[in-house]
Amino acid sequence: MNRLAAYFAISSLCLNGTALAAAEGTAVGVRPDALARAASDERVLVVGADVSVGETIVTGPRGNVQLLFDDQTRLVVGPGSTLEIETYLLAGSGADTFAVNALAGTFRFISGTSPKSAYSIDTPTASIAVRGTEFDLTVGGGQSFVLLYDGALTICRGSNCVDLNSRCDIGAVAGGGANLLTWQDDERDRVSPNFPLSNVQSSFLPPFRVSGGQACLAPPPQSASDSLVDGSTGRPAPAQNQPCTDPQNC
Repeated sequence: MNRLAAYFAISSLCLNGTALAAAEGTAVGVRPDALARAASDERVLVVGADVSVGETIVTGPRGNVQLLFDDQTRLVVGPGSTLEIETYLLAGSGADTFAVNALAGTFRFISGTSPKSAYSIDTPTASIAVRGTEFDLTVGGGQSFVLLYDGALTICRGSNCVDLNSRCDIGAVAGGGANLLTWQDDERDRVSPNFPLSNVQSSFLPPFRVSGGQACLAPPPQSASDSLVDGSTGRPAPAQNQPCTDPQNC
């Protein structure tokens, strides 16, 4: 058993004295209010509750849910958000198909042991192909925004696609197209506030946090001797022994 699985196995035992039955996913962290809806049924989510294909997860203005799936994929459904679990077909140590529909709100996605081709994330305006990745996603107002922390992904509006390959890349889908926003793009300053989860991730369990997430929300400071932005790419240059000032986000 790996360290992440052991962490949540212990949490389950502490909850009610017995291990919880396996399911597609489990709510391992819940801040009320949060619901799971399927057809005409609705139930309040609590820590240890199973979530299954066909259910829609809905959070209130101050709620969030941290979901752990059998293949170790982790999802955060942020405040005021709605996520539908469309397909989850487990085979061996990974899923053959893992599809979710992020309908509205803020989300964090950290891929697990399933092959890259298994993951499919849709929004009302975009589709995302995951390639071993950690990212935040915001959906609303006819727009979709994604902030990459690790790995790579492709975000598309129809046949118009952009690739995100570097830490802190932002993909924006609005109107008829998809765009890549680097540190040199003026539009990035307007889009950055759409990613609130990095500012509140101290409330998440450790496996659902991302390292240095807040650093992607504002341009890195300039110094007289060394620019932290690579002029050829518009992306942050490698850090040079800079101290961490926020232990929750380092």
